[in-house]
Amino acid sequence: MLLCSIRYCSTFQAYLQERDHLRMALLFNQYSIKFIDQKFNRVLEKFNILQAFTSTNYDTIQLQIINSPIKVKEPINYGQSMFVHFTYCSSMKSFPEKFISFGINTCKHVIHE
Repeated sequence: MLLCSIRYCSTFQAYLQERDHLRMALLFNQYSIKFIDQKFNRVLEKFNILQAFTSTNYDTIQLQIINSPIKVKEPINYGQSMFVHFTYCSSMKSFPEKFISFGINTCKHVIHE
């Protein structure tokens, strides 16, 4: 969302307001300030932005972000990929054993049919 704010806000002042709105929304959703700052800084590091935003360099940084290549995600081949999702596990210590037995039992079921 911060990246969208940088791309779409035409002025530095509009960016500051949007960034503050994002920060408040995340705080209302009980994210810590430290976590929010880490994520915001991570976005800037991703684009090698080391200097702080100012009204004088905002346009340059915005152009740098807009002109950066966007990674295209590879499509997932669901026929070859397996996704494991579990909603509850009493202990992570027992998860590998449960997962292995699940896989063995499932494979036996598929093989026998």
